[in-house]
Amino acid sequence: MVSTTRETSRLLVPHAPRRYEAVVDGLLELVEARGIRPGQALPTERELAELFGVSRNVLRQAFGVLEERGLLRTVQGSGRYLRETTEPRNDGLGARAAVEVASIADVLEARTLIEVRVAALACDRRTAEQAQTLAVLAGRLTSWEDNLAFHCAVAAATQNFVLERLVRQQAELAGELHQREHYRDPDELDLMRGEHQAIAAAIAARDGARAQELVQRHLEHARRVVFTSTDGTI
Repeated sequence: MVSTTRETSRLLVPHAPRRYEAVVDGLLELVEARGIRPGQALPTERELAELFGVSRNVLRQAFGVLEERGLLRTVQGSGRYLRETTEPRNDGLGARAAVEVASIADVLEARTLIEVRVAALACDRRTAEQAQTLAVLAGRLTSWEDNLAFHCAVAAATQNFVLERLVRQQAELAGELHQREHYRDPDELDLMRGEHQAIAAAIAARDGARAQELVQRHLEHARRVVFTSTDGTI
């Protein structure tokens, strides 16, 4: 009985922040502080481990997070490099913002390829209850979390758990890359809320062609918002 109680108490204790998470932020701050540009190499593992006072294992965990976000690339035997960007509209941004914008663009491209088709399947397979849920979610867009809930609900209406998981993973990645910051603008929220409502209505009507067109426009709008940011905030 004692061992069970101890085990339960351990499960109830909140996890302390993982060290590599602080290193992730520190690495991005270092990029700005040292003026490292897209395509340039980061300092060596040894230098960074000493600078942050962490083991190489912790440092590699942080590298893994940044690679998953598409911000770094590893060249075997050479080192780690800040991702290169080819988008000319990134030139006026700081290095951190430029690589984050480039990664968001990649995510949005992938989301478009998947979510346009997801919308068509949702029209075919959604239940009456799911159509009602989409209408409710579409009308209450006030935050990034509301946006995530709507897109995941569309994917759930396909009755395909893999598609739902893919949509969630990509949308969460966009949030990690600070696309969520755009959901503080009331005007943008109003526009996106209207787009969500139109998508929900098309799915309720089982109009696959219309739903696909609306999702395509919605994600193109999101891309324009990202690339027209003038203050460097992603």
